[in-house]
Amino acid sequence: MIIFAIKKAFINYFKLSGRSSRSEFWYFFLFVIIMSSITTFIDTYIIGYHSEELGTTGKIFLILTLIPQLSIAIRRLHDVGKSGWWLLLSFTIIGLIPLLIWYCTMSDPRKNKYGAIPKLLTDFTK
Repeated sequence: MIIFAIKKAFINYFKLSGRSSRSEFWYFFLFVIIMSSITTFIDTYIIGYHSEELGTTGKIFLILTLIPQLSIAIRRLHDVGKSGWWLLLSFTIIGLIPLLIWYCTMSDPRKNKYGAIPKLLTDFTK
């Protein structure tokens, strides 16, 4: 399930339309956190960067995952019936609270203006 969520996020690299399920969003978020920790470890203890510095592997990972992170966040907002423009709330500290609530909210149980209900495994296998 985790592998399918990560693959689906990368397959939909530039796709800003449609919907992403809650599990797909959080599994990809978990993947990013774990890989960021691994790249920090590699940069700090193997390559020799200072722990507060973003090293080479960290920069490469950030470049590879920044757009998928933004697109999956927008599709997750679509899944709860919100416009992707609400992501701009992340530029304010207080705006992170409603975003976190929406990211944790259950999917809209019916088709909404952003598309049909997302199915993680069936969408990937088609």
